[in-house]
Amino acid sequence: MIRLRKTLWICLSLLVAAGFVPTETAAGSAVEELTRVLPDETVYFIATSGGDALKDECAKSIPGRIGNDPQVTRFVAQIKTELMAMVTRGEDHPEVPQMVNMALEYGQLILKRPIVIGVAQAETAEGPPACLFAILDAGDRKAELAAVVTRIEGMIGEDEIGEVEVGALTMRGPKDSDEVPLYWGWVGKYLIVSINDAQGVAAKYLANPRSAATDHLKKVPGHGDALVAYYDVQRIWQIVQSFALREGGQDDLIPVKVALDELGVSRLGAVVARVGFLGGDLVSDSFAEMPEPRTGLFAASKPVDTSLLGLVDAMAVNATIMNLDLGHVYDTAMKTLKAVSPDEGYPEVQEGLAELESEVGFRLRNGLLKSLAGPVVFYSLPAGRMPEAPMGGVVAMLKLSDPALFEKTMTTLGVFIGEKAEGMLQVGSQTDDDGRTIHVWASPALAFAQVMPTWSVVGDHVVIGSSTALCTMGIQRVASKGDGKPSLAESDSYKKATAGLPKDLLSLSYVDSQAQFTQMMMQLQQVWPLATMGAMKAGIKLPVMLPNLGTIVKDMQPACEYSYARPDGFYSHYRGTGLEVSLRGAAGGAVGAAVLMPALARSRQTARRVSSMNDLKQVGLALSMYAADHEGNLPGDLKELQPYHVSPADLESPRKPEDFNGPSYMYVPDQSVNTEQAGRYVVVYENPEFCSARIAVLFLDYHIEAMSPQALRDALKVTYERLGREMPEVRFKDE
Repeated sequence: MIRLRKTLWICLSLLVAAGFVPTETAAGSAVEELTRVLPDETVYFIATSGGDALKDECAKSIPGRIGNDPQVTRFVAQIKTELMAMVTRGEDHPEVPQMVNMALEYGQLILKRPIVIGVAQAETAEGPPACLFAILDAGDRKAELAAVVTRIEGMIGEDEIGEVEVGALTMRGPKDSDEVPLYWGWVGKYLIVSINDAQGVAAKYLANPRSAATDHLKKVPGHGDALVAYYDVQRIWQIVQSFALREGGQDDLIPVKVALDELGVSRLGAVVARVGFLGGDLVSDSFAEMPEPRTGLFAASKPVDTSLLGLVDAMAVNATIMNLDLGHVYDTAMKTLKAVSPDEGYPEVQEGLAELESEVGFRLRNGLLKSLAGPVVFYSLPAGRMPEAPMGGVVAMLKLSDPALFEKTMTTLGVFIGEKAEGMLQVGSQTDDDGRTIHVWASPALAFAQVMPTWSVVGDHVVIGSSTALCTMGIQRVASKGDGKPSLAESDSYKKATAGLPKDLLSLSYVDSQAQFTQMMMQLQQVWPLATMGAMKAGIKLPVMLPNLGTIVKDMQPACEYSYARPDGFYSHYRGTGLEVSLRGAAGGAVGAAVLMPALARSRQTARRVSSMNDLKQVGLALSMYAADHEGNLPGDLKELQPYHVSPADLESPRKPEDFNGPSYMYVPDQSVNTEQAGRYVVVYENPEFCSARIAVLFLDYHIEAMSPQALRDALKVTYERLGREMPEVRFKDE
């Protein structure tokens, strides 16, 4: 559920970046209206109401305001220009920028209208019994979109396109295609594209839509439906089983079915998530159908006690509570393994765990996991607010069912890891004024980032901090049970964000979006110079300054996310800025960019090498067909492969320089695939004279490797020794 929602948020971010800068909708959303034309047997779809429908509401939201901010638009435009210049630099394809801009323009136009992309069950001649479809409600933009379709068809070529009869409809599609059926065309205001749908299943309701929206979305409320995702696990599984039965592979699904049963997934039904806007906030609601009783992994989540938030420091920028029975998770995993592989996998894992426990001197299931009660709260403290911990950090508090067993187990584990780490982990302990033992696991790499993992058992809890100071602060809060110390649960912002919570929560997360965004931007400001320097090495000039979003930040409200269970399944709700997921990786992404930017300068060469390896795959396929027709013997020359669909162009490596007159590929003739250890012998390889590093090599068993110069020489030596011939000289470009 949470992963699905994160995926939807990422998609929404892409929509904003693509020009989706979302008229307020009436009672129903454009997606709900679009469900009236969905195929009967739809098992999956993702949809959006489009920018035209959500323009005003999105513009009020934090992501929309950021996307519309002049500084941000200039910032993005500069990066786009630089990246485009890098992609086209040194290439003889001036049309590339035009094609990219055209694709973006078309994408923005499409995303302004309601569109659904999905999968439906269908009777098919080949492949899985399902079709893939996309339906777009063009509305008053039909003329614009029809012009786009016409232009794309012109790029394909009219001689390649013909009319396709799809039920009672006449559509457009490829001429004389023996591949998977494909058609596209207009039915009133709807544009449809469908694959593997010879019967026209996807187009059934386009001319005569249903009188009302389908029931797909009724389990959760919607707020305009910026993005919607739906899938029916049971029916998708039916498609998989049907396809396996057709292909004679139903036996292969038996262990999968057993695993799904043990994990509890086989009871999962329809899943739906909806993302929209409400009063300037981004809102997401989701539902996963899972009737009681729940089994497997779904029985591991237990109700949480929100009073745990009384232990959270009032300065926390975020906090999460959950209650997960890790022992049950372990038992479910082992039970599943035993059911799937009782004679091999399960005994091997059991033996491996027994050896590990014997070597370490602790027990996993009956030690560490048994000592954990399940409830846990963890939170983050900001940098620059506490003299004791100027860099801020993270604190976790876990409730224990057996504190003594936990401390004994973790101490034993610490000693073992410390002995094996060869100085990379130093385990120590100290005693505080109250006689408690505080354990410190110090790592030089983490210490450089001012992180010093520290833990201590306090009553029936263990407190873990990213620094000794934070652990000590957490110890004091647990020891006093929060009495007399301001807590997050007492703050007005928390109370406002969490008003009206349902009973029996399974998880709860709170984020001070304003504080978190400010902190993340500070971190990003610190690493941005590193990113710009890395980009400069790749010949890319990034903006020196990040956009100043202070006027937007001050309007950010706290975010709240929670999940809960009802007899029919699991529900979750989120309301906030929608930026939390993206922000968590922003600073790390900038550092990663600094590291990766120089590598981008070499990306075109890498892409060409991959393309060359793909070409060799085609050569290998042709060689296998030739060998099948000639008792395993291969041709004397690669030109003899032309009857097997290998053209002269296929024998030209994409890495070959224009001024190089030699052959692209070197061939070792007079070989037979009826050879023992065929995987050792080279048959085709790129010409080393225009290669300076790794080189694409095809072996006699048709597998392909990217080899270093020395590895190629070694493989060629073995090959020519077997043939009893002298090995030719191999000279690389830089030698």
